[in-house]
Amino acid sequence: MPGCILVVDDEPLKRITLQIELSEHGYEVHEAADADAAQRILDTRPVDVVVSDVRMPGMNGLDLLTHVKQVRPSTEVILMTAYATVDTAVVAIKRGAYDYITKPFTTADLLTKLDRIFAGRKAAETDEQIESFGRLIARSQSMKRLFEQLRSVAPTDRTILLCGESGTGKELFAEAIHNHSQRSAKPFVRFSCAALQPSVLESELFGHEKGAFTGAIRQKAGRFELASEGTMLLDEVDDIPTELQVKLLRVVEQQEFERVGGEKPVHVDVRLLCATKCDLLELVKEGRFREDLYYRLNVINLQIPPLRERPDDIPVLARYFVDKHATLVNGRTVTISSHAMDELVRHAWPGNVRELEHVVERALAFCDSAGDSAEKIEIRPEHILPLGTESGDVATALASDLGDNGQLGLNETVADIERRMILMALRQCNNNQARAAQKLGIPRTTLRDKMAKYSIPVS
Repeated sequence: MPGCILVVDDEPLKRITLQIELSEHGYEVHEAADADAAQRILDTRPVDVVVSDVRMPGMNGLDLLTHVKQVRPSTEVILMTAYATVDTAVVAIKRGAYDYITKPFTTADLLTKLDRIFAGRKAAETDEQIESFGRLIARSQSMKRLFEQLRSVAPTDRTILLCGESGTGKELFAEAIHNHSQRSAKPFVRFSCAALQPSVLESELFGHEKGAFTGAIRQKAGRFELASEGTMLLDEVDDIPTELQVKLLRVVEQQEFERVGGEKPVHVDVRLLCATKCDLLELVKEGRFREDLYYRLNVINLQIPPLRERPDDIPVLARYFVDKHATLVNGRTVTISSHAMDELVRHAWPGNVRELEHVVERALAFCDSAGDSAEKIEIRPEHILPLGTESGDVATALASDLGDNGQLGLNETVADIERRMILMALRQCNNNQARAAQKLGIPRTTLRDKMAKYSIPVS
């Protein structure tokens, strides 16, 4: 069950419709005709999100919001209103509302907001739900299944092929495998095969004898010798030239090789881990990778999912990186606002976990440069935007948000793009509202109204 929703509305048709349609999407849904009935439900069962109308007989939605935040601080509130004004929005956000939605709206509009709450909310992330393996942490089921596989194969000496996009943390996976193996007390040697000349790569991997080539003034041990009795990580293994793949195959099969310029076999005892962002089987079909080597390396194949396919991990990783780089803000307590977390969760992360860490590190730098001397500071959207989309590339941002299913409503999508453009303009103009308004081509008063509408803090 994704979560528990309480719908509060004095219009029976809208209330029952939402209950049915949200239930069809897997939510546990309760309904109440007024604030008093809602309070009784809140007193008897846990509720994750309250979706309430603003105008109701008796206690209105804003007062119910205040009550919810007093008795259930972790419960999020979304207000529904047919009379959306800047003042209503500002009051709602100040009282702790997650968001508001303007009537009429579709259930798909509301589901988008609910999905973001359950993907990004901090209250759902308990220690029991977060698993770790070495320096890796995750909350998503796909990563937990991968951790389970890693725990079973790490103690063996089997060759492992780590496959995943750039930035997914393949080196951390290899490190964790080594640390959980029987070779953990022995060397762990990392080496990237990317963009090296064949002669240089051969010397680095297998070493060379004195006089083997100009400049070889002494015998040099290669990475395989340095890793003997331990673990060797070959990153970007797809970049190994075909003429060296035969020599690598011999190491895998016989655990021996000759140094460059040498004739005597060198024997090693190395557990080999390989990493690639390419489909090696496709390279085999293209004649760029030896088929026999592929099958020797592909003994155990572990696929690391990209960050965009596991949004549950984004809040966990973001807070981990906040703690990791706490020195940037002199150890002060840092929180991430709900709107900032929304931006992180919705981003496609082409650079994966590496990109997320850089964004958090940059956000901490901006937080600190704001001159806030308080012990607690907050990462807001203006500290993290833009996220890989320039302000002029609205079409790209729109396509990213619509996705393949096109489920976002037009009004919400346009408002979302407008809010992002305002944040980007403010960032580019160092929060100078007059210059930002000029950049956006709107009056400054209009900018201020829109900042209030979208809960953008006035610096």
